[in-house]
Amino acid sequence: MAKIGSLGGIVFEVSSKKNYTFKDFSRSGSARWNEHEIIASKPISEFLGADLEEITFTIILKAEFGVNPLKQLEIMRKIRDTGKTAPFVLGGKPLSINHWSIRQISETHKTVDNKGNVLNVEATLTLKEYVIRKKKNSSKPKPVVKGTTTTTKSKN
Repeated sequence: MAKIGSLGGIVFEVSSKKNYTFKDFSRSGSARWNEHEIIASKPISEFLGADLEEITFTIILKAEFGVNPLKQLEIMRKIRDTGKTAPFVLGGKPLSINHWSIRQISETHKTVDNKGNVLNVEATLTLKEYVIRKKKNSSKPKPVVKGTTTTTKSKN
């Protein structure tokens, strides 16, 4: 079995019994800019930072390749509908230090047999980067030691 990659509970793999892969992988990103209007002059551009990246690809779900298309679609829908985020791993390496969320699924049912069984589906997924916030080290108050007292000098 050759594991191509994964996204949460979705594992892309190719073996003699199963072919669960994707095509038309596309990744896009942009920068965030703000334009400040200046009277009688050109606006001034201000760089705000990188924007969230987006990925789209089409998953090929064929019963003849050892995949249950409807079951896999249900897994994808559940991930999307619960807001689950996960790293996207491709070739053993994460695509980003951040996670990804499924924002949209477009399904094309290519083949349905004469009994209504769905045999071939192409699902196009749109993922958006989800920034993982690092926890800041909070300075904890020093513990109070029992049995100690503070003495003050009194004037007599």
